[in-house]
Amino acid sequence: MKRVLTILIAILALMGCANAQTSGENFNVTHYEIHLWDFNFTSHTLQGEAFIDLYATAPTNTFVLELQTLTVTDVAADIYEVTSFNQEGNFLTIVIDETVGAGETLTLDVRYGGNTFNESWGGVHWWGDYVYNLGVGFESIPHNLGKTWFPCVDNFTDKATYSLAITVTNDKKAICGGNHTNTIDNGDGTSTWYWEIPQGVATYHPSFAIGDYVEWTDTYNGIERDIPITVYVKPTQINSVPGTFVHVKDIAAFYEESFGPYPFNRIGYVCTGKGCMEHVDNIAITSGVITGDTSQEEYVAHELSHMYFGNKTTCSTAEDMWLNEGFAQFCGMFYRVNVYGESDFQEAMSNTINTITNWCKSESHWIPLNNVPQDMTYDGSAVYDRGAVVVNTMMNYMGRENFLNGIRHYLTNYSCGAASSEQLRDALTEATVIDMNGFFDTYVFTAGMPHYDVNLLSVTPNGNQYDARIKMSYQHYGPSHVGQNNRVEVTFINNECQLQTVMVNWDGLEAEQTITLDIEPIAAFADYYNHFLDAKIDKNLTATTNTSLAVEQLTINTSNITDSTMLRVEGHLVGPDYDPEIPGLTVSTRHYWNVYRKDFGDADVTGQFTYNNSSNQDGDIIHTENDSAVLLYRTNVNDIWHTIPYTQQGNWKIGRFTVSDLQTGQYTIGAIDKSTLSLGEYYVDQQLFPNPAQDRVTLQWTGNNSGEVKIFNQNLQLIKTINFNDTDKVTFSVDSLTSGLYFIECNAVMHKLIIK
Repeated sequence: MKRVLTILIAILALMGCANAQTSGENFNVTHYEIHLWDFNFTSHTLQGEAFIDLYATAPTNTFVLELQTLTVTDVAADIYEVTSFNQEGNFLTIVIDETVGAGETLTLDVRYGGNTFNESWGGVHWWGDYVYNLGVGFESIPHNLGKTWFPCVDNFTDKATYSLAITVTNDKKAICGGNHTNTIDNGDGTSTWYWEIPQGVATYHPSFAIGDYVEWTDTYNGIERDIPITVYVKPTQINSVPGTFVHVKDIAAFYEESFGPYPFNRIGYVCTGKGCMEHVDNIAITSGVITGDTSQEEYVAHELSHMYFGNKTTCSTAEDMWLNEGFAQFCGMFYRVNVYGESDFQEAMSNTINTITNWCKSESHWIPLNNVPQDMTYDGSAVYDRGAVVVNTMMNYMGRENFLNGIRHYLTNYSCGAASSEQLRDALTEATVIDMNGFFDTYVFTAGMPHYDVNLLSVTPNGNQYDARIKMSYQHYGPSHVGQNNRVEVTFINNECQLQTVMVNWDGLEAEQTITLDIEPIAAFADYYNHFLDAKIDKNLTATTNTSLAVEQLTINTSNITDSTMLRVEGHLVGPDYDPEIPGLTVSTRHYWNVYRKDFGDADVTGQFTYNNSSNQDGDIIHTENDSAVLLYRTNVNDIWHTIPYTQQGNWKIGRFTVSDLQTGQYTIGAIDKSTLSLGEYYVDQQLFPNPAQDRVTLQWTGNNSGEVKIFNQNLQLIKTINFNDTDKVTFSVDSLTSGLYFIECNAVMHKLIIK
């Protein structure tokens, strides 16, 4: 009767704890000793035993672990009696006969076996005569898949050391992470391979790969010690290894110089059927990477950098995966500084920045970087590339030396641990005394992206230097946000195309500053070198031959160049400053362009601006056939928006404006409401110039024509009529008109004219 009562109490306790406790609750694992054997390549089964050392963080007699698909056959404890164990789904609940006090230790012995689990990417994969694990899954949520081959607390924060003993037939090798300590021939056609990982790592970091592998070895002379390099591949691939890994020492050297001493035991890669995956010391690298050349080298670099970002210091939640994958994707380009040169890295990063700027244009992609939904944890754009360009922006925001000092401090603070975005922010601030709160609020904790612009207001001589007064402005593309601690590079250019770059800082939406320069500037550009993620696409080009350059609905074509033409084109994804002096006109809230042109010799430069009433282009201002699209221009912010000579093709929904002589200045799309102004459609190839005007104006078209020119004031009152006959242009005086907006109508075509 007493025994029955004891069993009943244990069952009730098990049921209650199973409902109340989660994996790892009330205890931490310090070490896993994992034995695997009896791999069946036909039935895809294995047998295993795990010895799990742990200590209680609160009094408990119940321990919940995770194990997927595999079946537990027996559980024991070192000095306690296991009263019951139960598997339900992926959870294994173990109850012992006594309560373990906080700080007290326990070793659990779990025997298990059966069919292994894998999804399309993660889990245990049987690959012909090879078998290996991949520690995370893209489809599984949570993503951790250590539980597919040993019972564990399967999360990012519970880190432990590992001992691995893998028994395989003698025609195979068992390759794992850590140090290879021994291989023992068991005398029965099998051998047991022993490995030790002495560093604390998360459950997705240890690994095994079993098969007929051939080893390629080398040694990297690190800053503190010599580090073995091992690459395990199929026999047919061994000759391709040297060419594929030709730069692995240079990559490792750059990472040590940048982030500190290499944190693990060896630089190790193993060929797998799927990949790539950053297992400690035993990086899974897919066969497609082992090409014999450097065409897939970014994967070699990306995965090796995970030894710092992800393995040494792990993101504390899946939602913060940019701390792992964003940094690794950044490193997959940053290493190029050491191998191929600074300009090569800058080009690769600039292309990625432009790609992510375009990706961020979609409202569905307005997701805070530190709170990405788990079904997007491993999204290439949302986490990998966007994380990479935010890391690059951070580096340029802080300055490279400060950034690397701060990152080394972060990696040291959270070595063999896990960290959040907030903890990274605080570590960077602590190490460099640069307040990173504004940066993280704008780039990490707020969806969308910032937009920066700068305008040169005036230039005043100051001895041998010049004082440039500039206006900086901030908008946010996406949810409402006002940036603080805004910081961006501003590059000034003089008439000889000499450049000078300074860093400017401001809070809020706009501010003015005076910068003392060594050159006399004629223009200023925000982020000339495309170092920052912001809501604009920009390109710099020096054209010596016929060239086409496309930037955000603007295509520029150069021809008949006698020497060279310098172009700087910025496609902004927000609206420009609105000009209230133009009644009846709405101006785009979604784009404008800055164009800088400098000719050395002669050149023909044309620009084609497209418009489209689709929701993601000009649907904010072009709604119906009453909305007539117009192209607006101003030389700079000191000017007012006005029209310039252009030809228009298309209809009210879609079309393009062609400017035959594209000049330096700002351009945007506007719309006139014809129902309000009672005007006909703006079209055909009439050109009105100059505009703005002071004394005389010419209206010109293709071919001779007859008719009349009517001049209306801004209230559409007729002021003057001019008749013409059989001519291709009319020139008339406007010096008697007061300053303001006028409309010029000729043969049912309407133009706006600004009188200064």
